[in-house]
Amino acid sequence: MVGDLGAQAKWTLALKVFGLAVFVSGKAAPNVRPICGVAGVGGVLVGQAFDRAAAERGAAASAKLDGLADLDPLDACRRLVVGAWGDYVAVLVPRRADPPTLLCPPMGALPAFAWIRDEVTLMGSSIPDGIAAPQGLAIDWSLLADILAEPPRAGGAPPLSGLAWIAPGTVAHGAGAATLTTLWSPAPFARRRDRRTQAPGPELEAALARAVDVSISAHAAGAERILCEISGGLDSAVVATGLAALGKRPVRVTNFYRDQAEADERRYAQAVADQIGAPLATMLRPAMLMSEESLAFSARSVQPNFNAVDIEYDRLLAREIAQADADVMFTGHGGDVVFLQIGAAELAADLLRGEPCEGRRLARLGDIARRTRRSVWSLAWQALIGRPGTGAPDRMVNRANLASSRRALGPGHPWMRDLGGVTPTKRLQIGGLVLSQRVFHETLRGEVVRQAHPLLSLPVVELSLSIPAPLLSSGEGERSLARRAFASRLPASIVARRSKGDISVFFGKSLARSVGFLRPYLLDGRLTAKGLLDRAVLEAILDPDTLIWRDDYGQILAAAAIEAWVRHWEGRIAAGLAATSSPGDRRGKKARA
Repeated sequence: MVGDLGAQAKWTLALKVFGLAVFVSGKAAPNVRPICGVAGVGGVLVGQAFDRAAAERGAAASAKLDGLADLDPLDACRRLVVGAWGDYVAVLVPRRADPPTLLCPPMGALPAFAWIRDEVTLMGSSIPDGIAAPQGLAIDWSLLADILAEPPRAGGAPPLSGLAWIAPGTVAHGAGAATLTTLWSPAPFARRRDRRTQAPGPELEAALARAVDVSISAHAAGAERILCEISGGLDSAVVATGLAALGKRPVRVTNFYRDQAEADERRYAQAVADQIGAPLATMLRPAMLMSEESLAFSARSVQPNFNAVDIEYDRLLAREIAQADADVMFTGHGGDVVFLQIGAAELAADLLRGEPCEGRRLARLGDIARRTRRSVWSLAWQALIGRPGTGAPDRMVNRANLASSRRALGPGHPWMRDLGGVTPTKRLQIGGLVLSQRVFHETLRGEVVRQAHPLLSLPVVELSLSIPAPLLSSGEGERSLARRAFASRLPASIVARRSKGDISVFFGKSLARSVGFLRPYLLDGRLTAKGLLDRAVLEAILDPDTLIWRDDYGQILAAAAIEAWVRHWEGRIAAGLAATSSPGDRRGKKARA
């Protein structure tokens, strides 16, 4: 297997010791650190891991791996989860005769899948061709139906049987890596009642700023040339100004805009660039034209990938990365979840059930009502019974349901289970974290430079989960705690901004422009043939005029991405993943990888 992978142009051998080999790929390949013990190499950590105790002091330092290989592997994983955070996966195999123990840490920035072939255990974020590929892969159509009914489920178990998905915060161990032990999930932090996070004031603002700063600092460690993508909104501005405040000013910041006023945020992006003294590159993003070629990159991921559907955007960013000669790219992804830009009715429900807030509870309800242009009574009605009251905006108006199955039937992402005692807004926040998993899926830009999403780092996520929702987002402006915490760094126009850029017109024009491709691709596609898409609904909405005024963009993009994924994996499975006979078929089968 090592010889076969080494002969493939994609893979580079990064570590090889007895019975353990690590291959990486891409220009932005992750770091590989051996985990050593008294008997030698007892495992490997792939990616970046930082010390949690240092983070709690407001400092960034590499995680200590000393002694891990001398522990029971499951105990070593527990120590890693408790004592470290970062974008990594770990394999513990101190005794080569025992099955390896595989850890996908909290947040899962490096997706982890495992399979067995010829008694060799393999783990990876992608599936190779050749004799190391899994055998017996098949598309799981029922799971695919669930994803079509609820596209956020694409961040969970892949709709492929024949391999195991190791969920974030989970350890796979035992024979065939078949035993799963959960070491971390967001719900306990959302239920936590830590006195330090239950009262508004400067201390809470300082705690949030400290968590964000340590996450930015850790991801920027060792970087010399940083590119920062800024949208013009609050979240990316917090990251860009945070880099500058920590002495890591980006060499360039970049902003995409569209030719509609609501999708042009250049003046806000320019304000951020001026604030930190960095040059701003702005790029007009014309409506995209979808095709089989444009979907080919996203289709190859193990999970359906919505992160690389707009391949032209990916190419433009890759070009910017090359021009800036950047060694890392920072984004503000995840800020809307951790700073809380979600859930008016759920936030009202939290207030009504007595969650801590600043000032009078009725005044805070009035703030939410004004923010969302609704009455307090409408909000309270929806909070109590779960349905909008008279006069409440209905976001499902003019929206079709493309999936034949109206609701998902499977268990869904493990983070969405065991939510007893979690408030309505915190449930929504955890759902947002599940949805945010898509930013870790493969992209072209991620192949050429390391991606840093510090707002989705564990110090920020755990703290934000433990802060009551009315303290995170109180007043007439959402994300109010973050606005106060970073006000001294941000341009005044960003702090005061209440609107958000809207690219729905861009997607409407893109889909209308692509309808000549989309109609035969979806109407005569595999999903329709399998009965997973409603052909009559598809025919009605895949019309240029209809696409302009109906808000079905997300569903159509998801259907196109999943259709491409199905065609790609049916092709790879039919081709046998380019497999040849394995040396393990002819020799002893005691190796572990």
